[in-house]
Amino acid sequence: MYTRKYRLAAPIDDDNVDVPYQSASSTAPRRLPRLARSNNAEFSSRPMLLNNVKTVEKAPSNSHPRWWLVLPCLIFMILASASDPLLMNDLIVRRYERYYGLDSSASGQRAVCRESMATTPAPIEPIMYWQYPPPNQNPLQSHPNYNLVQRDAARFNIKNSIAMLIPALVTFILLGSNSDTIGRRPLLVLPFFSKVLRYSFLLIIVSLNLSDAWIIATQAVEAFFGPEGLVLLSAFAYITDCTNESRTRAFFITEVVIVIARVIPVLALSLWLRHHLYTVPLSVNLGLSVTGFFYALLVQPESVDAV
Repeated sequence: MYTRKYRLAAPIDDDNVDVPYQSASSTAPRRLPRLARSNNAEFSSRPMLLNNVKTVEKAPSNSHPRWWLVLPCLIFMILASASDPLLMNDLIVRRYERYYGLDSSASGQRAVCRESMATTPAPIEPIMYWQYPPPNQNPLQSHPNYNLVQRDAARFNIKNSIAMLIPALVTFILLGSNSDTIGRRPLLVLPFFSKVLRYSFLLIIVSLNLSDAWIIATQAVEAFFGPEGLVLLSAFAYITDCTNESRTRAFFITEVVIVIARVIPVLALSLWLRHHLYTVPLSVNLGLSVTGFFYALLVQPESVDAV
């Protein structure tokens, strides 16, 4: 019986690619090509590489900026805004005192009021029915009437509150409801910009002694760009974005900072206004607003990942 013989290809060596064919009866040990082993090793290590790539890609999404980076914005805003009610009330009262002639000079401010409160009035002599006061004597000029000052100051505060309420309401609705879309930084930058405008205009108003309508206009402009509450809203939202387990501690530290920042400027301003006027406090508030504006614009990071 005829038997057909076949010649098998010899295994390919790593170093010598061109190997002569050997017979089937060759006793040389057969080895699998290293290419196959390298392919298996490559396929076996490929899932590990993919896992490493996935972990590297997920790392930036879980990282957030430090929560305490928003504290300088809070400090600058509160230092500039805490003394504002005291400053504006004293400014308006002195303007109406000067208007009614109760504050004659800058060196002797409120001297008439203090003297009238410190001295005891003289006994009033009985006036007979046929006696009349002289025609050139005005009863309002004999004694300082501060009721007129308080009345006009109260009217001004009502007008000022209405001028601030409407723009602030619109700003809170538009910016506050869209803070998750536009981010936290715009809600920090815009109030500082409004403070810079307001204190710049107030310095001009005080220097030129302009009317009260200009003061009301500056308050409306500040409320339109965003008042102090917008910074508080954005700051607490920023802390919420950047914290998880340590959120309680972060909120506690923030509340302590807010309380301290509110007390210091009020005490300092109350001592200053006893002997001085308003140019220096307004300049200090303007400097704090400018510093906070550039910090929020250039240094403050964004906590919303989608922005």
